[in-house]
Amino acid sequence: MALLAHELRNPLAPIRNAVTLMQLDKTLPQPMARVRDIIDRQTAQLTRLVDDLLDVSRLTSGKITLRSERVAIGEVVRRSVETARPIIDARRHTLSIDVPPDDELVVEGDPIRLAQVLQNLLVNAAKYTPEGGHIWLTARRAGVAAEVTVRDDGRGIEPQDLDRIFDLFTQGEAAPDNFPDSGLGVGLALARSLVGLHGGHMSARSDGPGRGAEFSFRIPLAGS
Repeated sequence: MALLAHELRNPLAPIRNAVTLMQLDKTLPQPMARVRDIIDRQTAQLTRLVDDLLDVSRLTSGKITLRSERVAIGEVVRRSVETARPIIDARRHTLSIDVPPDDELVVEGDPIRLAQVLQNLLVNAAKYTPEGGHIWLTARRAGVAAEVTVRDDGRGIEPQDLDRIFDLFTQGEAAPDNFPDSGLGVGLALARSLVGLHGGHMSARSDGPGRGAEFSFRIPLAGS
C-alpha cells in the first residue's frame, strides 16, 4: 500500500499545480471553469484517499512519529473545524461548539495528528447526518484527562456495528443524500490508532438507527 500510495502521489502535484494556474485565469469561459472546478474537487479527494493509504501503511508498520508539544485542546478544535467546515457547510449542518479556555485543557501531543483525529470525527458526523442536521462538539476535563466528544443527530449505528466501527475499511450505511466522497472506511481506524499513540482511548455509542451517534476520545492532560 505504501508503494502504491507513493506512486499515486507523483502525478497529483503537477495536476494540482495546473489547476491552480487555471484558477488564476479570470478570462476562462464558464463551461471550462466548471470543468476546472470538477478537476480541483476530485483531485483533492484523491489526495485525501492517498494520504489515508499512506497513514494506514505507516500505522501498520509502526512508522508514525509524533512531534509532541504542549497544545491546548482549543487550538486542536480550531484547526480541525477550519478543515472540516466546508463539508459541514455544504451539508447545511449546524455545528455547536462548547470548549473551555485554552489554559484549562492542555495536553502533550502532536497538534497536527490530534487535529486529524478530530477532523475525521467531524467529517464522519457530517457524512452520516442528513442535510440540515446538528453536530455538537464539546471538550471537558475528565479527571487527569481531556475528553473531546462529537455527537450528531444523524443515522445512528446498529448495535452489532459498534464493535467493528473502528476496523479498517469498515463503513456504515450513509444517509441517502450523502455526498459522494465516502472515502475508504479508514478514518475512524486511523483516529483511534492516533489517539492510542497519545496514550488515550476512543469509544463510540449510539441508541440505534435514526438516533444519532457519539464519538469520544480521552488523552492525558499535560503533566499528569
